Amino acid sequence: MRRYYTRACNFYYGTNAKNLIKKKLALPLCGNKNIAFDTIEVLSRNKKTKIINIKNIKKLTSQIKKTILKDLKKIVFKRKDLNKYTDISKPLIMGVLNVTPDSFSDGGLYTRSKKAFIHIKNMISKGADIIDIGGESTIPESKDIPHKIECKRLEKIIINFKKKYKYF
Repeated sequence: MRRYYTRACNFYYGTNAKNLIKKKLALPLCGNKNIAFDTIEVLSRNKKTKIINIKNIKKLTSQIKKTILKDLKKIVFKRKDLNKYTDISKPLIMGVLNVTPDSFSDGGLYTRSKKAFIHIKNMISKGADIIDIGGESTIPESKDIPHKIECKRLEKIIINFKKKYKYF
């Protein structure tokens, strides 16, 4: 299990983003020079969250620095379109569906396929371009679950959704 997670923060757009990237004061998000960030948030299950300017990454311990640099490569890497229906040249809205019984965001409301499906449709109707479906809890001190259990939580929801929305 990973100990650290990296999230881009403090975004800039348009000309401002391009100028900061050119001056090496910010990094492009997904290879898009119209969206840049100069700060990362380092999340840990066991320690306090750290907010770090990209200039200060070199000051971190080697273990955490290695993880962050690996994550940053993925964050700044230019991506291909996800599919013919998703244009990633502009920011997208992501809806989150947690199908864990101990979800900290919704208390396990969507563990049943029917309720989960209704929630997905609701998020799409409100503008979600991507639906992130989580099948393993990430609350502090949560235990890892076997992949079979995680897959079982996700499988029925994804299959039913795919049947109804055939364009995916």
